[in-house]
Amino acid sequence: MHWEYKTVSENLIETKASQWNVSKFLATLLLKKGFLEKDEVDNFLNPSINKFRNPFDFEMMDSVVEKIVSAKNNEEKLFIYGDYDVDGITAAIFLVLAFREIGIDIDYYIPNRMDEGYGLDKKTIDYIHKNSGKLVITVDTGVNSYEDVEYARTLGIEVIVTDHHKSVKDEEEDNILFINPKLSDNYKFKFLAGAGVALKVAQGVYSYLNEDFSKLYQFMDVIMIGTVADVVPMFDENRIIISRGLETLKNTKIKGLVYLMKYLKLYNKDISTTDISYFVSPLINSLGRLGNSKLGADFFMKTDDFEIYNIIEEMKKANKQRRELERMIFDEANKMIQQKNDPNNLKYIFVASERWHPGVIGVVASRLSVKYNLPVAMISLKDGIAKASCRSIPGVNIFNILKLIENKLIRFGGHDLAAGFIADEKNLPEIELLFQREIQVHEHNINQPKFLEIDLELSVDKINKNHINDIKKLGPFGLENKHPYFLDRGVKIIDTKFFGIENRHFNGFLLKNGKSYPLVAFDLSSKLHKNNKDMLYDIIYYPEKIINKGEEFYQFRLKDLKSHKIWDINT
Repeated sequence: MHWEYKTVSENLIETKASQWNVSKFLATLLLKKGFLEKDEVDNFLNPSINKFRNPFDFEMMDSVVEKIVSAKNNEEKLFIYGDYDVDGITAAIFLVLAFREIGIDIDYYIPNRMDEGYGLDKKTIDYIHKNSGKLVITVDTGVNSYEDVEYARTLGIEVIVTDHHKSVKDEEEDNILFINPKLSDNYKFKFLAGAGVALKVAQGVYSYLNEDFSKLYQFMDVIMIGTVADVVPMFDENRIIISRGLETLKNTKIKGLVYLMKYLKLYNKDISTTDISYFVSPLINSLGRLGNSKLGADFFMKTDDFEIYNIIEEMKKANKQRRELERMIFDEANKMIQQKNDPNNLKYIFVASERWHPGVIGVVASRLSVKYNLPVAMISLKDGIAKASCRSIPGVNIFNILKLIENKLIRFGGHDLAAGFIADEKNLPEIELLFQREIQVHEHNINQPKFLEIDLELSVDKINKNHINDIKKLGPFGLENKHPYFLDRGVKIIDTKFFGIENRHFNGFLLKNGKSYPLVAFDLSSKLHKNNKDMLYDIIYYPEKIINKGEEFYQFRLKDLKSHKIWDINT
């Protein structure tokens, strides 16, 4: 990992601090993010629900809203069909909660990952028909085929498709009601999660009916969880969703979330996106990964204490099982990689096994992609069908690669850096050859050194409450809005305790100028010199406020570390 530091002129910092009415510290961090104009800074620092885009910018939103309102007026039953991951579950539940608030008869259907797979199909349509459904809205997912939509219509069921994955519409699908920012010419923000798209539909309906939007926004924490889980860019509407959602979570209306926060010891804590992505989402997702997705949705809807308790217990069991499977699959995949002819000269990873659970391979693919800094395709095999989860690196668009080889795939979908496909197992050798060919086009982006940009050099013992408050103003953090990173030199790391799979994480204390400060570090254990207690380190870190049992203190999260040496920050 290369460390990079770019200076900002002191005169510019002072000028902008005055213009923007912020501290020099905050002005520096804003300049590092590329801001120069006051209106941009104001919008960034003050994400407000008043700045949501108009949902009717979507070309088909008028028709979609009219269809939903007509169903409401005719007292027809709606069904929400959601994908089985956190984004799909939260999108579905949000619409159920929001629409029940305004008197719409609505239910939800979450498919089983193992038995049903992706997309609305005839079997599900039959279920909806049997249960008196007249309108089905997909969230975070599409349909298996246009024929399935036509089949629904023969049963008197209309279909609305809301999604955010990259896709290309066939001409025959032009008469399907689609809400997808990536397929819209007029809707300018393309990076909503599935939950965010569901929010836009609800906004459209509430606006049409002149309903009180406070009834809608009381469930923003549900939308926030899905948005964070889907790892979308943290700007524009996503920034509004997450900011408002984190505030809503503090007084959540969802009883299950209250219980879950208490179990995770996050209740009454200043919760961050990191808490959501590291602790909340994996627990909810664990049920869907192992086949019981509907239970993850039920978790948000239940009000009975005993039922909620039982679901959380199931989450804990499933998460433990998920971790065990993840460890096994990771180890097996690593062995396969090392058995390649030249594992140190790999350009991509393409591995398959009948032993691998399809609900877990995505997590492992992400870990392998980070470890090797390569595009990864991990494939679960069963009954002649190959289900793949693909992860990539900046500069190598995995979705576009799959699109180029789609004639060999049964189905594919996803995003630039995370996608998946289903294929006939016998076609895998040819698929890998095509995969290899397309990867070679991007070979110049493979094995490129990673850079970690330092925002400021700041000793850990100089951090104060004003710094913490200024950093908080820049959040929420995530993709396209990274946390500011700080450099400190000559720090001791003491009292370390290791945790996680392969003990790859650790916590302990930083020792600087005779004072100690708690730390946590993820995926950095291998960089510690475990036999030298007097070792000094240079660290890149950021501070975070922790509230435990009413006591407030600072914890330092390490992003990288190196043995201490004298070096010039500007080189």
